[in-house]
Amino acid sequence: MHSHSDDSSSSRIGAAFFLNVGFTIIEFIGGILTNSTAIMADAVHDLGDSLSIGSAWILDKLSKKDADDVFTYGYRRLSLFSAMINGFVLVGGSIWILIQALPRLFNPVLPVTEGMIVLAVFGISVNGYAAFKLSAGKSLNEKVLNWHLLEDVIGWVAVLIVSILLQFFEWPILDPILAILFTFIYFV
Repeated sequence: MHSHSDDSSSSRIGAAFFLNVGFTIIEFIGGILTNSTAIMADAVHDLGDSLSIGSAWILDKLSKKDADDVFTYGYRRLSLFSAMINGFVLVGGSIWILIQALPRLFNPVLPVTEGMIVLAVFGISVNGYAAFKLSAGKSLNEKVLNWHLLEDVIGWVAVLIVSILLQFFEWPILDPILAILFTFIYFV
């Protein structure tokens, strides 16, 4: 028997998943159009988020199944499997980000800062709303996903600050530095 809170948990995770997938697509397009390694770094990270949220959503549903002959204690522990999937995605994505950003340290290119500002404001809004939706959750999946989305909000605030600085100062090296910082922060 499923309780109302179990259905709400699945609903909140599902909403966060669709918001994140939609925004990830926008980020990849925006990262290409703005020529920003920091935005592409966050797009790769958000692709990982989308995969981890999607797996959390599916595994959250599966974890509610009753015990059977194969899983005599039930499926509850499956919800923890999404953390492992997220780890693999973040490692692979971070390696790709470093391959893209490190050469730009030696040959920096000024990104389109107006586009970065628009994407940063949008990123703060979307990730903030998704985090707000998950903040009502009680499950471990919801709490971890909420922390992760709050981290994304902080990342977008950093992109906003860097893009505003780039509006006034021609310091294109800030973009790959931010991308590299994102990569190391994701491992901490």
